Amino acid sequence: MGGIGKTTIASAIYRKLATQFSFNSIILNVQQEIERFGLHHIQSKYRFELLGENNTSSGLCLSFDQRLKWTKALLVLDDVNNSDQLRDLIGKLSKFAPGSRIIVTSRDMQVLKNVKADGIYEVKEMNFHESLRLFCLNAFKQSYPLEGYVGLSENILNYAKRVPLALKVLGFLLCGRPKEAWESQLQKLDKLPENDIFEVLKLSYVELDEEQNEIFLDIACFYRGHLENVVLQTLDSCGFSSLIGIEVLKDRGLISIVESRIVMHDLIQEMGHEIVHQQCVNDPGKRSRLWKHREIYKVLRNNKGTDAIRCILLDICKIEKVQLHAETFKKMDNLRMMLFYKPYGVSKESNVILPAFLESLPDDLKFLRWDGFPQKSLPEDFFPDNLVKLYMPHSHLKQLWQRDKNLIQIPDLVNAQILKK
Repeated sequence: MGGIGKTTIASAIYRKLATQFSFNSIILNVQQEIERFGLHHIQSKYRFELLGENNTSSGLCLSFDQRLKWTKALLVLDDVNNSDQLRDLIGKLSKFAPGSRIIVTSRDMQVLKNVKADGIYEVKEMNFHESLRLFCLNAFKQSYPLEGYVGLSENILNYAKRVPLALKVLGFLLCGRPKEAWESQLQKLDKLPENDIFEVLKLSYVELDEEQNEIFLDIACFYRGHLENVVLQTLDSCGFSSLIGIEVLKDRGLISIVESRIVMHDLIQEMGHEIVHQQCVNDPGKRSRLWKHREIYKVLRNNKGTDAIRCILLDICKIEKVQLHAETFKKMDNLRMMLFYKPYGVSKESNVILPAFLESLPDDLKFLRWDGFPQKSLPEDFFPDNLVKLYMPHSHLKQLWQRDKNLIQIPDLVNAQILKK
């Protein structure tokens, strides 16, 4: 079950035990990380954190295994939903030194049974008193209700279904508010469908202002797990007041910061994804954010992009082969971020095929990344006055554009070796 506290418990155990091991690593949101960046990325990440090695060539893999066999290590893998992937991630248990510990969280107990875990702990639902205490810690900053709020608090617990995440979010939402505000929120909760935890969590989202909504959706769709300072810079470059926006999201319990990275619970991220999906259920080209390769494929193949689209994040190796139109991006007037990337270590060719020449890109673009961009220059009609970052690794660019244009920041053109002055 999501939201019941698996990640919180695993993280607490990690913090408590880490000092007892020579080397330690915790990887949150493993399933999502694999889907976005590949299994190789997770392996490289924990190897680097354990022993300082970020290369998985055969020679260094052997070195890693040999060193690991003599080093007591703690490894925590959060949200693993496939037993085969878990085996591939860890490899043979015999390569870990005696006394090492591997902790795995999963929504599917069968995953743990399939790999013959030494022990399985099932997180139980909180009882009434535990639920009340957790809610009060967030709503009143103490372990019991304020005078006059006992009945209101107990009513809130009925809607939260004793799910820790919902208790936390509702507690943050109501903290410091008068009884009238509590009664108003209870009326809203009473109108929600039975057992719809998403709608309960969404109450905190609808209280945000328009800019905070945009920041929340950007994080839910693109920046979960990213370094906070990098996300702040990115959002600032998009014209958002990111520092106060991030602080509000923390105060509402929608995100937290762990080891300088933005952490967002699965259920809250899924809520954000659903909010974007509901912007236009049947036509992804009319949604603000696109990150699923099948939906992006439909938009690109049928040239169905609109001015609703703000951001696109696409693994160009995962999408089906698609031929772009010369005017594919012409209607995407409000597009501010377009990232067409290859996962680290993947040598597969891009499945995004350009026409003889791409006629235009949106002038509102602030972030443009296109790995292996095949043309010799960017479109003539592209005016990059708003461009903050241009990242074109392994591209065929010989020049950026035909005539003088302004850039806010010097572009990163790593490995664009044939670019002329």
